Amino acid sequence: MKGNTLNVMFFILKNKLLKNGEAPVVLRVTINGQRDEIRIQRSISVELWDNAKMRSKGRGRSSAELNMYLETLRDRIYVIHRNSVYDGERLTPKKILDILYAREGRHLVLKAMKECIDGWSASPGDLHPATLARYNRCCGLVETVIRDVYNKEDVAFSELDRKFITAFERYLKETCGLAWNTAAKYLECFRKVLKVAQQKGWMEHGKFLEELGELCVKEETYPSFLDWDELRTVMETDMPAGRLERVKDVFVFCALTGLSYQGISTLCPSHLFRDDEGTLWICRTRAEGAEVGDSCTSRVPLLKPAMVLLEKYRGWNPMNPEGPCFPVPSVQKMNEYLKEVSVLCRISKRLTTQMARNTFAATVTLANRIPKEHVGEMLGYSSDYMLRHYMQALERNSQKA
Repeated sequence: MKGNTLNVMFFILKNKLLKNGEAPVVLRVTINGQRDEIRIQRSISVELWDNAKMRSKGRGRSSAELNMYLETLRDRIYVIHRNSVYDGERLTPKKILDILYAREGRHLVLKAMKECIDGWSASPGDLHPATLARYNRCCGLVETVIRDVYNKEDVAFSELDRKFITAFERYLKETCGLAWNTAAKYLECFRKVLKVAQQKGWMEHGKFLEELGELCVKEETYPSFLDWDELRTVMETDMPAGRLERVKDVFVFCALTGLSYQGISTLCPSHLFRDDEGTLWICRTRAEGAEVGDSCTSRVPLLKPAMVLLEKYRGWNPMNPEGPCFPVPSVQKMNEYLKEVSVLCRISKRLTTQMARNTFAATVTLANRIPKEHVGEMLGYSSDYMLRHYMQALERNSQKA
C-alpha cells in the first residue's frame, strides 16, 4: 500500500558480543523510512548467521528453533500491520513493537529493573544513595544469572521460575561468597522489583514472593574475622607461586589496611602519599554504598608488612604503571581461591575479602584499643553503626574465650 510501506529485517550485532561469544539478534521494523529496533533476546554465533537470508544457516536444533522464532515474529508483525491498515490506523514502528511484545506478554526483567532504578534515581530522597548503589549491583548480578540459567540477555517475568530463584540464591552465596545477610539484601532488592511487576500485572500474583520473602529474612549475626594467631598463620604460610600466592597477598594487605574488594582492586599509586615524618598512607574517597551513606575520605597508615607487599608488586603491570597496585582477580575467583588458601593454612573459618576487612576493624585496630573515631575514619565510615557491630563481636569472642 502506497504511503504505508512496511519492511521487517533481522540482523546481528557483531561488535557487541555477549559473554558466551555469541552476537545478539536485532529486529528492525521500518515504515515509510521511519524505523525502530529491539533486541529479541536471542543470540547466535557470528559464523552461523546468514546476512542475506536474515536467518541461521546452521543445521542443529537451536538454529531451527531460532529460525522458527524469527518467522513467527515476522508473521505477527505483518498481521499487526495489516489489521491497522484495515482499521485505518497508521502505526509507527515503535507502536508495532509495543503491540508485538505486549501480545507476547514480554515485560522484561532487566529492562524493568533498570527503569525502576532510573525512576528512583530521578527522585532524590526516595532512596538513599547507598540503597540505589545496591540496586544497581543487584541488577548486574541478576543479569549474570539470567545468562547462566536461560542463556539470554533478558527474560520476561512470565518466564521466571523457582529454578531461577534457587540459582540466584546459590550464585550470591556460593559463587560470590556473600554472607547470608548480605545475600538477603540483594534478594530483597529483587523481590521489590517483582512486587512492582505484580502490581502492574506483568506476572502472576503471589508467584515466588512468599518463597523469596523467606530467603530475605536476615540472621542475627556478627562479623567474622581472624584473630592475631590466625592472621599470623595466613601471613607465614607459604603458598605455591602463582594465583594462590597472589590471592593470599591481597587478602593480607586488605587485613592490614581495611580495604574492601572494590578498594583493593582499584588502588593505584595516585592514592599513596608520604607525610613529613616518612609514613606512607593510603588516602582516597570511599563511596561504595554498602555500609556508608555519603562519600567519606579514608586515610590509612601502612604497616611494615603492608609496605613489603606493596613493594613486591610494584611494576607488576609494565603496560599500565599508574594502574592498580595489585593483580586482583574477580571477586568470585578471589573468594574461590581463598577457600584453597584456608585449607593450606588449616584455618576452619571461611576466608573472604569481607573477612579481611573485618579482621582489620576488629583485630588490627579495635582490639589494640585504637580509638573508634580513628578506626571509622580509616574504614571510611560516616557513622559508628558498623563499629558498634565489630565491638559487640569482639566482646562476644572474648566471652567465649
